[in-house]
Parts: sequence; structure tokens; C-alpha cells
Amino acid sequence: MDEPKEDDEDYAARKDVYKPCPELEVLRKLLVGNTGIIFTKGDLADIKKILDEEKREAPAKVGSIAPDDVNIKAGPTGLDPKQTSFFQNLNIQTKIVKTQIEIVSDKKVITAGTKIESSQAALLDKLKIRPFSYKMHIKKVYENGEIFEPSVLDITPESIRGVFSKAA
Repeated sequence: MDEPKEDDEDYAARKDVYKPCPELEVLRKLLVGNTGIIFTKGDLADIKKILDEEKREAPAKVGSIAPDDVNIKAGPTGLDPKQTSFFQNLNIQTKIVKTQIEIVSDKKVITAGTKIESSQAALLDKLKIRPFSYKMHIKKVYENGEIFEPSVLDITPESIRGVFSKAA
């Protein structure tokens, strides 16, 4: 995007083809942090639908903030009795049944918005529980030099007809 200068390595290649694009400066400002760009000639609503469907499971990571509550259900854990200390540290009532630990009643282990502690993460890992998920989130939509909020992708012909008929 920068105009070529004579001391640039690629000056000869860029000097004749350079064309200023000030409308792309808006995009440059949005490219902060872990950001990706998707180019399409297709329907943006279809792209949003695909992105919303593509979630990946994620384990609880120590020190991160929990996006959701995490509950452990009552029942057998498959863990041997030597590992009861994990449950005791989190005040989870257990009993030993047929040489394995069984949780007596459902228990909330992590509350949304709190930091995940090492004992919580270790317990969920031992129980093979991956309580969180991650996916791509649409931050902005760029079309013909204009920036839009992602909520425009939720507009359908049906919603437009509904608003129009309600107003009429």
C-alpha cells in the first residue's frame, strides 16, 4: 500500500504499477491481533453459516477465563481410587464402587467469567472433558470500500418482508 521509494528493493517493479488505494487503509486498521481475511464472490450469509457450524472442542486451560459454567455429572468416572485427591480439592463428593471413583451428585466445577485453576484443569483433563469450544468470529464485513457490522449477514429476504409488512 505504500508508495514505492527509489531506495526500495522492489522500486523498479512497483514504480509503474503502483496505484494508491486509500480505501484499503480502513482494512489495515482492522488487521490487529489474530485476524484472518476471507475473500469470496459467493453469498456472505453462506460463509457465516459455515463459520458458525465449524466449532472445535477445547480443554480448560490454566489461567484462562472460563466462557461458560462447567458441571460434572454424577456417575462413574473410570478413575482408580488413588486419584480421589483431585475430587477432594474441588469439594466433590465421591464414593468407591467396583474399584473406581464414582461422583455422588452433579457439581459445578467452573463458573463462567472466573480464572481456571490448575486443579480444575487437571480434573477435567483426567475425566477427558473438553468443556469449551472455539470458532472464528466475524468482526467486520468489507464490501466496495465500506465496512459493515456482521449483523448485516443476519438480514434475509424474509426478515425484510416481515419488517416491511409490519410497517405497512
